[in-house]
Amino acid sequence: MLLKIRDKASGWFAYAIIIMIAIPFALWGVQEYFGGGARLVAAEVNGVEITTRDLQREVQRQRDQMAQFFGGRLPDGVLDEDALREHALQSVIRRELVRQMVDERGISISQQAVARELAGIEVFHENGAFDPERYQRLLDAQRISRAAFEADVAQGLRVEQFEAGVRNSALVTDAEVREYLRLSNQERTLSYFVIPAEEYARDVEIDDAQVQAYYAQHEERFRTPERVRLRYVELDLDRLESELNVSESELRRQYRQQLDRYTSPEERRAAHILVRVPGDADEAQVEALRAKARELRARIEAGEGFETVAREASEDDFTAEEGGDLGYLQRGDLGSALDGVLFTMDEGEISQPVQTREGFHILRLTDIQPAESEPFEVVRDEVEQELRARQVESRQIELIEQMITQAYENPRSLAAVADATGLEIRETDWLTREEGEGIGQYEPVRQAAFSAPVLQEERNSDLLELPDGRSLVIRVGEHAPSTPRPVEEVEDRIRELIRAEESSRLAREAGETLLQALREGEALSQVTQGLPGELEENQTVTREGAQVPGEILDTAFSLSDPQEGEPTVGGVSLDGGDYALVTLQAVTNVEPDQRELESARSHLRGLYGALDFEAVLESLEAQADITIHQDNL
Repeated sequence: MLLKIRDKASGWFAYAIIIMIAIPFALWGVQEYFGGGARLVAAEVNGVEITTRDLQREVQRQRDQMAQFFGGRLPDGVLDEDALREHALQSVIRRELVRQMVDERGISISQQAVARELAGIEVFHENGAFDPERYQRLLDAQRISRAAFEADVAQGLRVEQFEAGVRNSALVTDAEVREYLRLSNQERTLSYFVIPAEEYARDVEIDDAQVQAYYAQHEERFRTPERVRLRYVELDLDRLESELNVSESELRRQYRQQLDRYTSPEERRAAHILVRVPGDADEAQVEALRAKARELRARIEAGEGFETVAREASEDDFTAEEGGDLGYLQRGDLGSALDGVLFTMDEGEISQPVQTREGFHILRLTDIQPAESEPFEVVRDEVEQELRARQVESRQIELIEQMITQAYENPRSLAAVADATGLEIRETDWLTREEGEGIGQYEPVRQAAFSAPVLQEERNSDLLELPDGRSLVIRVGEHAPSTPRPVEEVEDRIRELIRAEESSRLAREAGETLLQALREGEALSQVTQGLPGELEENQTVTREGAQVPGEILDTAFSLSDPQEGEPTVGGVSLDGGDYALVTLQAVTNVEPDQRELESARSHLRGLYGALDFEAVLESLEAQADITIHQDNL
């Protein structure tokens, strides 16, 4: 349940956007690819089809999301591919159910909201700001229309709005908050004694018959690991860039097309005199102030210095003492009305009064700095770097699209992938589920290699992305199943395992005998006197305490409160085979402060909101007509 809550907490729309903008950008919106070829249907939801490709994209998204929790790389054995595919199928079904719900309820999103969302997507930024040209270029590269993409964004926002409405309606009572904090902040005072299993190891005797019996009973533990050799096609960005040739003519064309980036705009230095007009001025007052501005200009025309008049009469407190000087300005700095005048004046010219919301301005143009472009030779390296980056990005998207298309449409061979992309088919050495070399060192590669579609069905994998930026498609070239190892080869290991299990059993039996004595009223210090190990007494801990082993902490918080000064007792086996005796002396409830109360209320509201939304999803599933096509999964 907590994993589902965590999954929903980030919002489906955020995930969809990540998929749409991540490199390779093609993984979300290659409409020609995803619209061509055989259309396999994974499920139908109230008559709406969910394709196998939709499911594959969701599987990859969830795999990548899980990897982020581990710093980008999944630890060995953490991922169950069958469970992942099942959860991904549930996710796409639920997403479709919510989409249908928001359509039925008529939830709408304004175009302004879509524009704000697009402006916040960094992949569409150039020099820190949204760039419409880059936005259109990336969409064109994937043959996605703006209307289709923005409809997807709007749909995601609608779903997010519906989800937020459900989550934010959760209610939390004061009693629930206080009970939550009482249990969370509770302190317990305990004592414990650990009986070390190793003390009993010397008493364990093992004969050959026990070894043979253990081997027969646990044969699966003593097998050679299953292995595969892989064939793969790899797209390496570094290699792609090294093979890219950029001609001088292309560089110069790029320079001309982007000339405004290498040009400092025209600047004009100006001064002004301001006659302010109050916001509530009537027509007569405005005309009087207009006449005042004209009189000031007439004084300048009559020979008074502009700076003198500005210091005496300008109502701009920031510039009056400087003779009205505004410094150097570019188009847009003053607003359209003043720009329209300033950038049509000649140097030294004084304008007629110009009206704005502030009042009447008299402008004087004092200097012109014309626009100046940096020569091609000066910025050549920058132009080349940008052009190469664009071409690599475009070529990468093109090749990845071809890799995905050919690998899917020709699932039994990599030859079509290699022919379409010009990339060579390579081979790995043997690798197992746990380790490998080369690309086999990466967990996603090993997971894909041993997945049912690739290993059992002998199909090409989905596109895989490595942490270093490489993209590849793999298939199994050779498979060596697991085989039993001879008992002679693993005899020493079997004896170690038997000794560990037996010593752990003896430690537990000894502990349970002492536990019975504790329950009959004897003190922990008495029943453990003379035994190997160390007694830890009167330690006060919280649920998050790290000063005692986790199993002991869990046991202490599972014990009932002591009554009439008599401790409650318990025992637990620890990792490694040791056994611990635990006595609980006291339970203390800590009174929370206001900050803790508010924080707990916010936490519970989020938790309850997630549970409410989960209930909504389960209700939608129960009422829906859902058909799952197992053969197409």
